Amino acid sequence: MNVHYFSPGPASLPEAVRKQIKEELLDTFGIGVSVMEISHRSKQYEQLNEETHALARKVFQVPNTHSVLFSCCGAQQHFSIIPQHLSKPGEEIAYTDTGIWAHLACEEVFAMPRKINLVYDGRNCDYVSLGNPSKWDIPKNSKYVHLTVNNTVYGTEYAKIPTFGDIPIVLDMTSSLAGRTDIPWESTALVYASAQKNFGIAGVSVVIIRNDLLEKSREITKANYLGKALSYHAIFDTKSALNTPPVFPIFAMNRMLKWIDHSGGTPTMEKWSLEKAKLIYSEIDAGLYIGRTDKDCRSRHNFVFKLPKEEQDNHFIAEAAKHNLLEIKGYRSVGGIRASMYNGVSVESASVFAEFMRDYRKKFG
Repeated sequence: MNVHYFSPGPASLPEAVRKQIKEELLDTFGIGVSVMEISHRSKQYEQLNEETHALARKVFQVPNTHSVLFSCCGAQQHFSIIPQHLSKPGEEIAYTDTGIWAHLACEEVFAMPRKINLVYDGRNCDYVSLGNPSKWDIPKNSKYVHLTVNNTVYGTEYAKIPTFGDIPIVLDMTSSLAGRTDIPWESTALVYASAQKNFGIAGVSVVIIRNDLLEKSREITKANYLGKALSYHAIFDTKSALNTPPVFPIFAMNRMLKWIDHSGGTPTMEKWSLEKAKLIYSEIDAGLYIGRTDKDCRSRHNFVFKLPKEEQDNHFIAEAAKHNLLEIKGYRSVGGIRASMYNGVSVESASVFAEFMRDYRKKFG
């Protein structure tokens, strides 16, 4: 059955990756042992781990100024951990509230003994806009500015990732990493992303941190009484194997990163993402459908819209399911429709969905 699956995460994997994982699952290394049971101290896993780190650096286009590590924490855990690596009690940090996950990141830091500057509050416009970063009032002694690059629930994304002079940025790129090529590395202190959107499955996340800040964090984490198990430098020093790592998710990430690399890397993923976005937004703008966000900050991955009446939303979802177009119901607090198209969703699937939108408008609009 040819299913088109538009889940916001965990997200679709390319069919080639799914088949490869299936074929390799029970005898992954040619020794009669599955990756699900291989020791993380074995030479087989050590080779896999080393290769995956190298692939991540290549695919994510990470410069030598930054270090890469893998963590079993999800993005929400990093909301709490990151401030304890980059700031001490009493110091200033700046945050933006641009959606559900950005808001949760703000809640974490507001509970900490820091001077928090909320430089943009998207609640004032119901998260339809990302504001004008050039007008934000950011204190010059802020240790960093935290940005959520793509907001999956509301369907907003920075068309260009903003920078702020000498103040470094921290980027939540859970739904953007491996999907765009314009990360301003010279201004970036840290990037973090869970794998289950664009480059793998749930269970592992990637942290990319500037080398000098990784070294400084050795003392900062002591000042924050942060335990070794949550310290990025301890994870980095042990090649992301401080404790038993999430072996299978790292294996799946390896296979997904190889697929991205063989397909042309992040530049190709970005090109395909923009093609998919053009297909969907062309239909949204053609009538009947009501887009949720301002056009200058539309997401290239999460297409959020509604129909004139709620019962039409439900009818659209039901009709789509008849055509094997699945997992498009909007987030529970937003409603409407949300179709998410990360790297694992093909341009062909996007085209099928756009065609369905067009046919539905002609039939029921």
